[in-house]
Order: sequence, then structure tokens, then C-alpha cells
Amino acid sequence: MSSNMATRCVACGTIFRVVQDQLKVSEGWVRCGRCDEVFNALEGLFDLDHDQPPPWKPGDVDKAPKRDSDLANTAADLDEEDRIASRFFRPEQEDVAQTPAEAVDERFRVDFADAEFNTALLSEDEGGHRQPVPNDHLENSRHARKTLPAFVRHAEREALWRSPLARILLSLAGVVLFAAFVLQWSHHFRDQISAQWPQFRPTLAAWCVLADCSIEAPRRIDDVTVESSSFTPAAVGTDSFKLSVTLRNRGPLPVSMPSIDLTLTDTAGQLVARRALHPADFRAPVSVIAPGAEAPLEVLLTAGNPRISSYTVEIFYP
Repeated sequence: MSSNMATRCVACGTIFRVVQDQLKVSEGWVRCGRCDEVFNALEGLFDLDHDQPPPWKPGDVDKAPKRDSDLANTAADLDEEDRIASRFFRPEQEDVAQTPAEAVDERFRVDFADAEFNTALLSEDEGGHRQPVPNDHLENSRHARKTLPAFVRHAEREALWRSPLARILLSLAGVVLFAAFVLQWSHHFRDQISAQWPQFRPTLAAWCVLADCSIEAPRRIDDVTVESSSFTPAAVGTDSFKLSVTLRNRGPLPVSMPSIDLTLTDTAGQLVARRALHPADFRAPVSVIAPGAEAPLEVLLTAGNPRISSYTVEIFYP
């Protein structure tokens, strides 16, 4: 006997795999794992690899032997896991003539013929006037909107954003945001704007009155250079020195007077003193260097150490 044998239940038509030892023990009698019907498996035995299953009709159950208690006890139980799950063996289906495509089409067909979409939020009375809809009607309308298909809600949102009112509100919001950006930019660069475009200085001055700020000459350290400097004793035999620095503005705009970092070293190159000198320390007559102009600065310092042999000056904005 082949090892891939099967039989068909005479009551429900289900096909099960069976083994030779199983049939020998029960002398061919088995119990269906789906409907519990007891029948002789040898009558419908066939080879799954070479034979076709025997024909079956629901009326064939009358031909099966009667189930008595002894027969039921000696019959071998067919396990549900041995049932042949194949698209060719589906006798339990009522409509076997229906194709898979027809079944899928019927399963996914959606008919909106009886659907009701309640979009009216007001009802008319006998005089033709609009009356508010009761609360329960409003709740039903909200529920109906929640149950609308996703593509309908998406289309409604797009229509809302494309409406004239939405376009006007978006335009106004864009203008307000752009104006806020221009105001913030103008406040941050007010010194450079006032120097480059003097016609805007009155407007910026009025704004600074409200914002509690001030307008100064721009700070452009790259436009300022040290033309010359010197550090000499003020008098012989004293510890006083005179620092002279000449600054030049090479840029196209007036700039604020920078501060000077003075470093003093001895003959061994060790640091003796270091000091930051602001424009007020030089008592400069002006605090702004015009474009292309020079600003000479001088100040007297007391070093307190005769070992000074060299110095260094650097400009910076604090």
C-alpha cells in the first residue's frame, strides 16, 4: 500500500490522510474528525499521488453502515490535522462553482445605496425660518462625519484650505510673519543700517525709543588697522611710559573706536604686565573713526618695573 493514501468521509465529504497501521487496527473503520461519522475507509481509499478522489454527494451518507456502539468504539479516529487542505477538495462549500475572483469581488464590494449623510444642521419650521437642530441631532451629525470614508474627509479638508477665506487668512499670516522677521533683522543690524543708509536713522531712532536701545557706529574690526605704535619712557629715570597708537579705518563706513590690548614683556620674553585700554582711557576727542581717516591715541602709564624691553598692542571690541 502506498504511504500517501487518503479516504473521503461519506457524510461530509472531507478528505483525510490515512496510514496502513491505522486501518489494520480498526479493520478499515474510521471516525471522521469533522462530523464524527463512522464509515469504512477502505471503500473510498485512493492514492493522493496517482488517483482522483472518489465522487461524493451529500446523499451518499445513506449508503454508509449504521453506527452502533461497538463499531464506534473500534473505529480509528481521524485527526483534523490530517485533513487535506486543498483548493481542489472543498466539498463543504455550498457554492463550489463560484470562482475565487467572484468571491473576492463580492467580499470587497461596498454599496452606498442606503447610506445617509446628514449635512443639514438646521431645520425649517412651518414659516420657512431656520431653527436650531436638537442636541441629539447634532450628536448624530458629528458621529456621521466621523464615520465618513477617509478620502471624503481628505477632500473636505483640501476644499477648506482652498477656500477664499482660508487663502486670505494665510496671506495675512504670511505678511505678519514677514513683518516680524524684518523688524527683528532691523533691530539686530540697526547700527550698520543707520551708517549705510542714513535715511532710515530717524525711523530706527524712533524704534529705539520704544525698544529702549541705542544707535551707535558699527563695529567692524576687519576695517580697522594699527598704522603705527610706540612705547617710550616719559622721562629719564622714572617708571612712566608714553604709549602712542595710530588707528586707521580702511572701510567704507564709519566705525566705533576699538579698545587696545597692551602686553609688556621683559628681556627674557616673560610677561610683565597686561592691560586693556578703552577709548575713554586715551581721552580721545571722538569715539568714531570716519571712512579712510586716522585716529592718533596717546596715554601715560606707570609700569613700576624697569625690566620692560618690548610691548605688543592689539585692537578688539569688548
